[in-house]
Amino acid sequence: MVEQKEILEDYREKLERQLLLIKSLIAKVRKNLSRMEDVPDCWIRIGKSNGSTQYRLVDKQTNESKYVKSNDVPKLRKIAQKQYNQEVYKELIKNQSVIEKFLKNYDVHKIHQTYNKMAEGRKILVTPIIETDDLYRENWLDDDYASMPFFDETEFYTNNGVRVRSKSELIIANLLEQYDIPYKYEKTLELEGMGKVRPDFICLNTRTHQEYVWEHFGMMDNADYANKNVAKLNCYQQNGFYPGGNMIVSFETSTQPISSKNIQNVIEQYLN
Repeated sequence: MVEQKEILEDYREKLERQLLLIKSLIAKVRKNLSRMEDVPDCWIRIGKSNGSTQYRLVDKQTNESKYVKSNDVPKLRKIAQKQYNQEVYKELIKNQSVIEKFLKNYDVHKIHQTYNKMAEGRKILVTPIIETDDLYRENWLDDDYASMPFFDETEFYTNNGVRVRSKSELIIANLLEQYDIPYKYEKTLELEGMGKVRPDFICLNTRTHQEYVWEHFGMMDNADYANKNVAKLNCYQQNGFYPGGNMIVSFETSTQPISSKNIQNVIEQYLN
């Protein structure tokens, strides 16, 4: 399995989206309540008698209750809906207030800045309690793994001088480098049921510290090649690697070549 470390995530953006949703729900509930001003402001008390549900209307001012006949029960819907809207409204207002107060003081980046603002001479003396993105990236790339040897393959070199085996891998690698995405080319990975495999790339999202295995399948119109790699994909999934989750897959055939634009979209979706 690719190692996944815990990181201190910044939830501001998620909380701000949540706040916008809460505000829109508050407006919706207010609108609904404004349409229900003529609905009696009563409590509905529910009980059981001989296995049947019974309803009583309770006056909020006098606390007097009145039995509701079974044929009048449908008339309670508007009262129940008004009560529900009122309770939901109170909870939404409460959550809005809590999130707004929290966001005023919430700044997870200050924890990282405590280290980042230090003079270089002081940084040498200190081990940060949480690795900065730059330090995490540096340590992640400091991995002296053995590369698979090249034999008679055509030579393809990325803009950063990394040798790859195909023109399609060259397109992917150059775009990873263009977006400044750290990657390891053909690093050995152990899969139960298949043994050692060498994914085309293992990539790092520096912002989230999430690692992704990236496999490119370049001859999917070749039946033998396709069957072999479908089995490989199944084995990946049996080992906890899922396309769209912690694994990226790209495909091409002789008539449908790799698309640089699609590769860019994948990088921006998962790795940027």
